[in-house]
Amino acid sequence: MNIFMSADWFYPAQMGGPSNAIYWQAKAMTRAGHRVTVVAASQDLPDSVTLDRWLTMDCGRVIYTRNPHFYLPIKHIWYGISAIWQADVAHINSLFYPSSWVLVVVAKLLQKRIIWAPHGELSPAALAYRPRLKRFLLSLFRRLSHRVVFHATSSDETVHIRQHIGSRAIVREIANRMEMPLLTIRNARPYILFVGRLHPIKAIDSLLEALSDSTVFRRSDYTLVIAGPDSGGYKAHLVQLIQQLDLSQKVVIRGLVRSPEKEQLYADAHVLVLPSHSENFGNVVIEALAQGTPVITSTGTPWQLLEMEQAGSWVSNQPDCLRAAIERFLQMPTETYQLYRNRALKLARDRYDIFKNTDQWEQFYQEAL
Repeated sequence: MNIFMSADWFYPAQMGGPSNAIYWQAKAMTRAGHRVTVVAASQDLPDSVTLDRWLTMDCGRVIYTRNPHFYLPIKHIWYGISAIWQADVAHINSLFYPSSWVLVVVAKLLQKRIIWAPHGELSPAALAYRPRLKRFLLSLFRRLSHRVVFHATSSDETVHIRQHIGSRAIVREIANRMEMPLLTIRNARPYILFVGRLHPIKAIDSLLEALSDSTVFRRSDYTLVIAGPDSGGYKAHLVQLIQQLDLSQKVVIRGLVRSPEKEQLYADAHVLVLPSHSENFGNVVIEALAQGTPVITSTGTPWQLLEMEQAGSWVSNQPDCLRAAIERFLQMPTETYQLYRNRALKLARDRYDIFKNTDQWEQFYQEAL
């Protein structure tokens, strides 16, 4: 099978979970013997990455395009069109990136089967940014949706797609999966961890307020480590808030952290907290679980499974609720905490290994054909 995939951000870029999720999926399909072609933009890449040249990688044939502007992706569109000609399936990632609309139209004209993945862009929290423009674009997308299969990573995202694209939209659910990292030797450290881009949708302010109100946290040796790239200058707001809450001695902002340092950061943490207002999935949850680290995440994410499997907590991201959940883990008996770590590790590695579940994607593409 010849599969074309478009991506605005793509590994080794680390601006959000989709950059890795798309890469792992492409790598799994390549390993299964399919021909995968990826056309990606060049945002947030290391200087060592070659641009405007086809590269043979473990995830297939990839080109990172140098465009006049991120939102003027001329080369991205050009190379995308050339790749679609040869494809059996066109898998378009992102709704609102400009090249996505063009490539969907081209794929329809060429009578290709189309998979379109929003990656959380239709959640209420995400649609709150530039709402007028997005409402206009969604009216156009509804006209393009005929014979398009939308990919949702959770039941919540399925609801969002049908709410905004139409009740008759064809939606298939497959949860994100990842290439499992090597299990890192743990050196337990007294810190709580947040990993993700620094953006208002992540509700890091709620986490800071929760910790500010926690006597248990303030009197303990624990700190909060925030790791992730800045988005739109939001880091400056967080620094100011940390000072206002008198947490300067208890919070460290690390910036973007890459592997293998990232895996060590997960492994050594006492608990990961993801308080987002909305997540279509949340790859950082699997990344933490894969190192045996329990996760506290908000009900704005599709991770109620953490409660069911006793591998973490799924709570409201109101500061009082976050505070109670964090204090529970900070005060948890050692034996109970170790059981949480054991269950976290098993959950990630049994259920979310992309190479153990490649057949789901193969079936997805075959059904589209």
